[in-house]
Amino acid sequence: MDIYVWSLLFLIIFMLHNLEEIITIERWFHKTYPQVRDRIPSFVQKELKNYQDTTSAQFAVVVFVFSIFTSALVMISALTQYDYLFLGVNLLFALNIFTHPLQALYLKSYTPGVITSVLLIIPYYSLFFYHFYNTDLFALNSIIGALVVIIVLIPIFLLSHRIGEKWSKS
Repeated sequence: MDIYVWSLLFLIIFMLHNLEEIITIERWFHKTYPQVRDRIPSFVQKELKNYQDTTSAQFAVVVFVFSIFTSALVMISALTQYDYLFLGVNLLFALNIFTHPLQALYLKSYTPGVITSVLLIIPYYSLFFYHFYNTDLFALNSIIGALVVIIVLIPIFLLSHRIGEKWSKS
């Protein structure tokens, strides 16, 4: 498959996954979280307490800001053939492969993002890793470049959360 097709697939799956989270996050915190809170380790509860009052609108701002950067990197990669940009975005997003399903299994309940993780993200990455394993995308220089992209995206992700917090207060 061509990098343009992979880029398009990634963007569609990325947006659908984020849409599921946006739609379900607020209700999950109000309805499900109180029921499963005791199953969550205390150090995780402390972190979740910061997000307990997150609204769907606030989370949508977070997703919007972060999506601008990730989508731009994917498009730049497709246009310039700087494949390490695409690989970096994909490796960061690949953390969702098991995060949501493992959370759902551990809590024995639905968690925001689990449906698209199981139905879209796991199949996408099964194909992605199979396809690109045999190409030069997984060359050492691409992996190093991808790690730099991940390091750059982490502060952008944190910044998107700050913007979402400030937006909700205004």
